Amino acid sequence: MTFAARTNGYILQEGVNNFTTPARMNGSTTYASMESVTVNSSGLFVAVGYNAGSDPVYATSSNGSTWTTPALMNGSTAYALMVSVTVNSSGKFVAVGFDNTTAPLYATSSNGSTWTTPAQMNGSTAYAQMVSVTVNSSGLFVAVGFDSTIAPVYATSSNGSTWTTPARMNGSTAYARMVSVTVNSSGLFVAVGYNAGSDPVYATSSNGSTWTTPALMNGSTAYAQMESVTVDSSGLFVAVGFDNTTNAPVYATSSNGSTWTAPAYMNGSTSYARMQGVAFNSSGRFVAVGYNSTTAPLYAYGLFQQP
Repeated sequence: MTFAARTNGYILQEGVNNFTTPARMNGSTTYASMESVTVNSSGLFVAVGYNAGSDPVYATSSNGSTWTTPALMNGSTAYALMVSVTVNSSGKFVAVGFDNTTAPLYATSSNGSTWTTPAQMNGSTAYAQMVSVTVNSSGLFVAVGFDSTIAPVYATSSNGSTWTTPARMNGSTAYARMVSVTVNSSGLFVAVGYNAGSDPVYATSSNGSTWTTPALMNGSTAYAQMESVTVDSSGLFVAVGFDNTTNAPVYATSSNGSTWTAPAYMNGSTSYARMQGVAFNSSGRFVAVGYNSTTAPLYAYGLFQQP
């Protein structure tokens, strides 16, 4: 599972409602925009991102507190914005992103430290900004994003290394910036994002390849830029984001991935709070993270039940 903006989540069991102040990884002062983090069954955290030269970087931690200094993936200095990472039940880490031509990229690691050089998915040089990846219990990796016309795209891989060429969801050419994907225990993939009007959209797939056309959540045409989605052990999906006019925090829930509540303000708050990521823990708590108008780090949490 993954804890990150634009991906599905994992959170530490202790201190879930009392985060420490964000600190530098290993005290490093080198530019490193860490975009996503995941954790394997042994408790190894792995984060990915990119440096000032847009080269791919990673960092690891055995406890979530003591991190290695962000380092280049396989020493690569090629442009590779790695923005999402997940791990399967066998411990294989897979990261996705895109290069300077916005061609889709992936990289893999069996231990979180030794990475393959980021490579194009199926050799594709077509524009496909892949921004989120997840994996189901059978080991199927699914990545989502959007193409040069901002039409929604996906790609799949059974091993993290051999990918299908990114294709449009249900052939849709409509604007749908799909930015996060998760999967429940039954294997239902759910992706969320927003359309040209910043209205909230979702799409579902039972196999990672056959997708519904992205549709409005609850028919809502309100500004609600949904940035992240996760699912709890009962199958409840929760998406978070922000109102694109006021930047107030919003959320929506679904028991089946298709029937969503209308996006609503978190606790009725209309204050600036761009919520970018959401996670769920085994105690039943959802935690969302983001930032305020001064880019200070924010979090919010809540308990939800199936309707």
